[in-house]
Amino acid sequence: MPLRTYIDTSRRFGSAFGSAFVLGVGRLATLVGGAAAGTGLFTDQPTVPALITTIAAGIGGAFLSPRLLTAHPKKRPIATVIYLTPHSSLSAILIAELVTTSTEARLIEGGALALWTVGVWWLRPAALGKRVAKWPDPPALDPDADDEAEDAEAPDGVAVVEKIPDDPAAAWWHLNAAKEDGVAPGTEIVAIRQIEDGRRVAAAIASKVHGEPVPKIELRRLSALLNIPVGLLAIEDIPGYGAGVQMLLIGPQPEATQADEDMWTEIAQTALPGVHLVEVNEYDLSEELNR
Repeated sequence: MPLRTYIDTSRRFGSAFGSAFVLGVGRLATLVGGAAAGTGLFTDQPTVPALITTIAAGIGGAFLSPRLLTAHPKKRPIATVIYLTPHSSLSAILIAELVTTSTEARLIEGGALALWTVGVWWLRPAALGKRVAKWPDPPALDPDADDEAEDAEAPDGVAVVEKIPDDPAAAWWHLNAAKEDGVAPGTEIVAIRQIEDGRRVAAAIASKVHGEPVPKIELRRLSALLNIPVGLLAIEDIPGYGAGVQMLLIGPQPEATQADEDMWTEIAQTALPGVHLVEVNEYDLSEELNR
């Protein structure tokens, strides 16, 4: 027979012998504890020594057991509580025997002792606590895992779903003009108003990326997309705002000459009343005044 077989056989025999020895010690401790508490129902002489022995055995087993001491910090409290359950419950019965001596109390204590003996003999809480301590350790959480998952790009062929604005005009712009190969990629409409008594429409176009300018919009491509003559379209800067926002004007230009300052004042009051663009979002314009 190969040497390896002898070694494996010896290990299995040693493990079985160790388990049987521990089981025998546990059974014997249960019988001794039950017998001492049972004797204490009739005389107080063995009660105090049995109480001291029970407490010492529990504390010693909990704080000197290698399996409990080397258990994972998250499992150690649970395993220790389970291990100390028979010791603490027997100690409570012994203390009750010292405190109360009436016939009714003795009957209750006797019933509790019978339950303790049967329960410990059947469930073996001390051995169960050690088995809990022996369970595999819980997986360690990597704090950088979530950050890496968030920073990871979407796999090839998987489209990233973007929220479509609720406003019909903004939604149309998002799907047709602001797409990757559209006439104004990476932009969105943040406000749209009728101006000049309804003769023109002013739409505020902003970059979706904060700090980036609105890309150059070719009016001929936009005219073809909107099916509106080029002469009725205009892209203008908005005084007081950076290049991250521009105004799209749709409609005939006013015939009467109007000072630039007055014209922009009218546009700002009707189309963009105090809007300050900071990021890609749906804005409540009234809350963004001069932030």
